Amino acid sequence: MKQFALFITLLLFVAGCVKSDSQNSLKQDQSTKLLRVGISTNSPPIAYKQLNKIIGLEVDFARGLAEFTGRQLKLVQLKWKDQIPSLLSGKTDIIMSGMSITNSRKYRITFAAPYMVSGQISLIRRVDRSKFVSGATDLLSPTVRVGTITGTTGDFFIQDIKARGARTQFSTSAEAVKALLADKLDAFVYDLPGNLYLASKHTDKGLIPVTIPLTREYLAWGIRPDDQELLDGANNYLGTLSNEDMLTKMIQRWIPYYKP
Repeated sequence: MKQFALFITLLLFVAGCVKSDSQNSLKQDQSTKLLRVGISTNSPPIAYKQLNKIIGLEVDFARGLAEFTGRQLKLVQLKWKDQIPSLLSGKTDIIMSGMSITNSRKYRITFAAPYMVSGQISLIRRVDRSKFVSGATDLLSPTVRVGTITGTTGDFFIQDIKARGARTQFSTSAEAVKALLADKLDAFVYDLPGNLYLASKHTDKGLIPVTIPLTREYLAWGIRPDDQELLDGANNYLGTLSNEDMLTKMIQRWIPYYKP
C-alpha cells in the first residue's frame, strides 16, 4: 500500500513537471511570436501620432514585417535616445524609426538592408532664402543660429563641420519649428523627409526647405547582432517588396517626391 501511494505521488510530481514545462514552452512560443518594434513618434511622415494613433511609413513597414514573419505586432514608443539601449537590453526586437546607418551605430547594432536614400537639409524662413544658397558653407557663419534634434545625424553633422554659430538641441521637431517661427533660430537641420513635411505643414507661416542636400544617408532597421533570424526575415521582406515593385509605392504614399 505504501509502495502504491509512493507510485501515485511520483506520477503526480512528474505530471506537474510536464505541465509546468508545457506552460513555460507555451509562454516562450507566445513571446517569440511577438514583434516588439521600437518607434519614436516625433518624425512625420516617418512615424508620428495623429488623433492618438501612431501612423507613418515605418508603421506600414512594421505591419508588413510582422505579417511576413508570422508575428504579432507591438509598437513600443520610445524617446530617440533610448532606441539603441532598449534594443540591446531586449526590451525591443527591432528599431523601425527612420534610423540612418552610421559607423558608430554599426559598432553596436546590425542593420537590415537600407530601404531608402535620404539626407539632411535645412528648414528656414522664406525671408532668409538669400542667405542659404550654397549648402553646408552657409551654416558655418558665426551669425547663423542652427537647431538640431539631439542624437540625430543632423546633430552630428553640425558638430562635425564645426559650425561657429549658436547651436540649440531640441528633443522634438515641433519645438524646433516653434523656435524657428519665433526667430530664435535661422536654420533647422533635419532629415529630408521630415523637413519637407514640416515645410508643407507650415508654408502659410513662411517656412521653406533648402533642397540642397547636406549629407547622403541610408535609412534602415536596427536589429540586435545576435538575432540572425529576424535579420534574415527583414531582408527577405524587403526583397519581396522590391521584387513586387511595392517598396517605392509604400514610400511614395508618405513621401510623394521620392524617387529611388
